[in-house]
Amino acid sequence: MRSIFSYFKNFKGDKNNLFVTKPNNAIYVAISSIHGRGVFAQQTIKIGDIIEECPIIKMKLQEMTVRKQMLLNYYAFMIDENNEYTGIALGYGSLYNHADNCNATYYFDKEKELMIFEAIQSIEKNQEITINYLGPESAGQSIENWINKPEL
Repeated sequence: MRSIFSYFKNFKGDKNNLFVTKPNNAIYVAISSIHGRGVFAQQTIKIGDIIEECPIIKMKLQEMTVRKQMLLNYYAFMIDENNEYTGIALGYGSLYNHADNCNATYYFDKEKELMIFEAIQSIEKNQEITINYLGPESAGQSIENWINKPEL
């Protein structure tokens, strides 16, 4: 049986170049009062703490928009300034619910190709962790105008 690293031989050239991330035991997924499932704090999370580092499945935005009704569109993040690429965050990354006044933010680490989720408020044990879907600099902004755009 081949090692998993043998599959990446041509991709990265060296198994030591692969970035490995571990699950965070400080969070869990449960039923949310906001919508469906959500991500919750297993313990108190302080401002500035990294909540989760999620690998991204990267794809061209054009590939996603061709299939406008595809369910994955609702879970994708924009990951570049030119709006050329989008990504699906693995781990719990695509399960964080929206709140205008969120308690966490996110950003894309281009070098490691990870979506990083970070606390911007203290988050109590069993409190839902939320992000603003409009983007990392949008905490406090309402998503209603964006949702009601006719082209969506």
